[in-house]
Amino acid sequence: MVLIEAESDRVTRINYETTSANGIDTVASGGRAVQISSFNNPLEEPGILRFQWTAEDGAAGKYDISIAYFDEEDGESELTFSVNGQQVGTYVYNLNLPGITAFPQNYVPLSGGNPRGPRPLSAEDNPNAIFKGVDLAPGDEIEISVVADSINNDANFELGRLDAIEITPAEEIIPSLDLFWHNPVSGQVAAWTLNGQGTEVETTAFITDQNGQDVLVPENTGFEARGVVDLGDGNRSPLWRNTETGAVVVWKMKGSEFQEAITIDPPADGPGSNLDWEIRGTGDVNSGGGEEIFWYNTSTGDIAVSEIDETGFGNATFITDSSNEKMIISPDNDWQLLAAGDMDGDGDADAIWENMNTRQFAYWNLDGTVFQNAVLIESEAADGPWEFRGAYDANNDGIDDLFFRNSITGQNGMWMIQNDSVDKIVAINTVEETNFSFYV
Repeated sequence: MVLIEAESDRVTRINYETTSANGIDTVASGGRAVQISSFNNPLEEPGILRFQWTAEDGAAGKYDISIAYFDEEDGESELTFSVNGQQVGTYVYNLNLPGITAFPQNYVPLSGGNPRGPRPLSAEDNPNAIFKGVDLAPGDEIEISVVADSINNDANFELGRLDAIEITPAEEIIPSLDLFWHNPVSGQVAAWTLNGQGTEVETTAFITDQNGQDVLVPENTGFEARGVVDLGDGNRSPLWRNTETGAVVVWKMKGSEFQEAITIDPPADGPGSNLDWEIRGTGDVNSGGGEEIFWYNTSTGDIAVSEIDETGFGNATFITDSSNEKMIISPDNDWQLLAAGDMDGDGDADAIWENMNTRQFAYWNLDGTVFQNAVLIESEAADGPWEFRGAYDANNDGIDDLFFRNSITGQNGMWMIQNDSVDKIVAINTVEETNFSFYV
């Protein structure tokens, strides 16, 4: 459950002012409420509250919305609830409890009744939760808009007075995996989730089937773990490559429970058509919501991006320069494409490179699949047994972070990236069994 006080600094208020008069402080959860400040022409000047749903608040899922407010007898204000500019629903302040301004007796709490006044509000008549089963995901902007109203010829106005918003999961929220683990020797596969700041591991579990049995993928099966991909449904799914057929396989998951394997056969020609084409990362290059596959051809040095969904591969596009010439990097070059991720915070994926000689990192700033410029990430070399394991926005700041695993000690950690440099280094749980590797 998340409680948002309407008067808090978290909320952007437009045409709303705070108040604690007339005993409001005795019933409001924070001692104050908000009321519309300009109401001479209420139809054109609603009171508006805006705030963002964050990863710290909760994972993507369905939520119930309860709103504590004051329902006076001099008006029937209309409230509109929207997410990302799309209207979810409306509600009218039409209980008309005693009073022509906000008093304790016309307070509608987040739950239960209000026994005060000549017409007490029963728990059964409390409308909360007002909106049910609302889809929310980190980054969504929530807006509540209320219009002042009068039912006595503009002599008095109900000013859309509002105290707090409570947001509660409508169903069990199962977080999508952050780190995907595979041990090719034992065949075990596992899923980790991180906290909203990316600084701690919250859950660890071996991946099981729907009967609770461990799912095993030993090395002699020909399947190679290649990372994690979001096909556009907001869930991060383990990504495999069949090293015999070249097929791409995506595991659909429910938490750490395996649901089904989606096999996507490679095209007859072009990117992915043979094993010279290797998967080197996943990322959303067009802000479409789903991620694409980044390919590198170990024979020709070509780099390409393929759209992918549950039905198969879509358009494939070579990475080019601004003159539409293909960007080709020789397999013998010190710089090797190892991942994809949004490194500049523009919402589109960039190509991430490591210099295998100096152990430095850089990225290609991409506009879609068009190369703009190369940017060196300011950092010390990733020296010794530390292996780069991928890029992922662990702290939800819009910029991907770089993950590493120590192949000798089993230590794990990440570089938090800000302004093209390492802002801080974060250690996460050690896994001493070095046959395990993780993928992001």
